Amino acid sequence: MGMYKFSVKMLKTNLKQSTLYLLSIILSTSIIVNLLNIITNSDFILAKSKEGDVAANIPTDVIFLLILLVCVFTFYANSYFVMSKTKEMAIVELSGIWPSKLARMMLFQNAIIEIMGGAIGILVGIIFVPAFLSLMYIILGTSGNILVLSTPVIWGTAAIIILQLLYVSLGDFAFTANREIIDLIGEQKKVRSKDVRVIKINSIVYIIAYFIPVGSLFLKSIPQNAVSVGLVDIFFTIVSISGILSYYVPEKILKLKKTKYSDNKIKLISLSNLYVSLKQLKILIITLTVTSEMLLCVIGIYKNSQQVKTICICSYITLIILIAVSIIYKIMLETDNKKHNFRQLGLIGYTTLEIEEIIRHEFKMFYSITMGIPLFHILIFLILFKKNYILSIGLLGMLLFTFVVVFLITGVVSYNLYKKLVLKNNSYRFL
Repeated sequence: MGMYKFSVKMLKTNLKQSTLYLLSIILSTSIIVNLLNIITNSDFILAKSKEGDVAANIPTDVIFLLILLVCVFTFYANSYFVMSKTKEMAIVELSGIWPSKLARMMLFQNAIIEIMGGAIGILVGIIFVPAFLSLMYIILGTSGNILVLSTPVIWGTAAIIILQLLYVSLGDFAFTANREIIDLIGEQKKVRSKDVRVIKINSIVYIIAYFIPVGSLFLKSIPQNAVSVGLVDIFFTIVSISGILSYYVPEKILKLKKTKYSDNKIKLISLSNLYVSLKQLKILIITLTVTSEMLLCVIGIYKNSQQVKTICICSYITLIILIAVSIIYKIMLETDNKKHNFRQLGLIGYTTLEIEEIIRHEFKMFYSITMGIPLFHILIFLILFKKNYILSIGLLGMLLFTFVVVFLITGVVSYNLYKKLVLKNNSYRFL
């Protein structure tokens, strides 16, 4: 069988993984179409805000940043897609195919999904143009034709799709070229890459750094300084969350397994599953937290511009939805990798009720980390900006409500999908 025929066959074989990746491309492309249509729309370009030309350019800059974030979402989707295919890649290499040829197979698969997803995404994006433009005219306080679709939008979106294909293909090539077969086979069992620390730091230091931004709430209320304080807090956000997810949480899980829950067969399994689920979660949570904080800082800089504030709020909501979708996508792919483990549990006597309890404990811990770690720092920013009269109490409540509701819905959806897939795949083995 030829290399390309084999690539197509593997896409069909792993239909669920391929479909999820395709849907992520469609979603991101449809968003990019509408964002580019705003940037290139003459009605928006000619619109002037009360603050002058500099402030009028800010919405465009924020939208451009949002386009970059959508591309990052595609990168996450690709990384999860590749991670789910490591055993497949190992088998292919065992058959004698060189890593360079394997990389070409991955490029071909990516090209198929990117082109199909891009074409469908452009069509979906065009369908939603009228609704999107209507909303943006209201936000920016202007008016215009809701059926306008500039020619550069199609070519610009196509160019972004090609660039996405190039950088994800380079990442896939680097991934496959730098791993031995044994590493590919065991890749899904690893929790995190081997981090090299020049100086060994006690993980409790990251906990201390995590709570340092609380001190900013006790500073004298000066609106002009709120953004400066917020930028300093962002530094502690990056350092502390990175350290907590890389070192503190994994060490805590191992300690709990060895001591407190060493005799609890339910929590031992749920902790082990959590240990695996934390893989690739660090960058996702940091992206969510830091970008949300940066958007709040932009609101603080241009606090008198209703246009800038509204654009940033829309970007904040879009960001949260994209991250939530990424988490659901990640969990659904991980379910395929974990079902073998649950099948083994069924063989040694675990009942359906015990399996459900394992999944329930795992999700409680997973979403406590996924929601709790970023929410605490975002809440600090919201209170800081409310204290300095940049945000109203109503806007603070809306932003907080959006975050909590989106992630609660994400948790319910992913929990039910996870449980359904596990029990469906192994129903004949559980009592």
